[in-house]
Amino acid sequence: MGWWRKRGFPAKLAAIVLVMAGGAIGCQNRSGKTIFQPAEKPVTVRIVALAPSVTETLFAIGAGNDVVGVSEYCDFPPAAARLPKVGTFLTPNLEAIAALRPTMVIGLGNSADGREVRALDAMGYGVLMVDEDSIAEISDSIARIGAAVGRTASADAVIRKIQSRFEAVETALKGVPNRRVLMVVGHQPMVAVGRGTYLDELIGLAHGTNIADADSQSWPRLSLEYIIAARPQVILDGQMGADASAKSDFWRRYPEIPAVRDGRIYGYPDDPTLHPGPRVAEALLLIADRIHPEAFRAAATAAAIGRKFPAMPARTEAKN
Repeated sequence: MGWWRKRGFPAKLAAIVLVMAGGAIGCQNRSGKTIFQPAEKPVTVRIVALAPSVTETLFAIGAGNDVVGVSEYCDFPPAAARLPKVGTFLTPNLEAIAALRPTMVIGLGNSADGREVRALDAMGYGVLMVDEDSIAEISDSIARIGAAVGRTASADAVIRKIQSRFEAVETALKGVPNRRVLMVVGHQPMVAVGRGTYLDELIGLAHGTNIADADSQSWPRLSLEYIIAARPQVILDGQMGADASAKSDFWRRYPEIPAVRDGRIYGYPDDPTLHPGPRVAEALLLIADRIHPEAFRAAATAAAIGRKFPAMPARTEAKN
């Protein structure tokens, strides 16, 4: 509860829900232009979602049946994978979107091409752009999408579930010291999770100290020399896939790194780890469980986490 309250999330959530439910403000893009008005109750709409997180949010708040098109990367829940594809969030296919006759298009403000957004607006579609670079923005985007489709109460429930799950992980990690962490998404080049991203926040919440924070970039390219000198105690490697117990031949060549020496090298699944949205708490648990597996071994802790995350698979030990 401490982390969530320190950042004022209950107050922020209440403000978002109350103001938008009343229809006092519109949904805005990054320039602040109001381009879609929130609804007070569920409305009949045909929605095109231009990002996986947007699609997941719509399904999570009960608006999945209103989604008529998604981006090429939208694959969760399974029903979303069967919907017509309309390009990517970076390069939406305007012709494919128009063919679906949507009444609303929802995408990401930090990745959208301004010309594409203006074109969609000119075509008469309601356009909503949301941001998700931080945990606060993820929460805000869920609330704004819920308000836009008249499902404020459902969005509120999703946000509160995220809060509850964050608190469960925080309780499990109480008193646990930080470990130095490297989280990489690719090897050629070696691209790491850096500051200013929601994943960097999750590493911190999981009692990890991100060694890539020394760089000012959000997705820095790190040299092996830097990594060896930074001496990470845990390495989370997206190249290893979803299996936390997968062996890494690549890292074995560097036994001087504490994470290699101590066998703390873990793979992680792209989904949900790299999908900001309503499953962000699941991503936190995946990361925390790999950084501090011992914190989740106690029967009482495992039972408490299991109640909060009933669909999460059991953790597997690393074998590096």
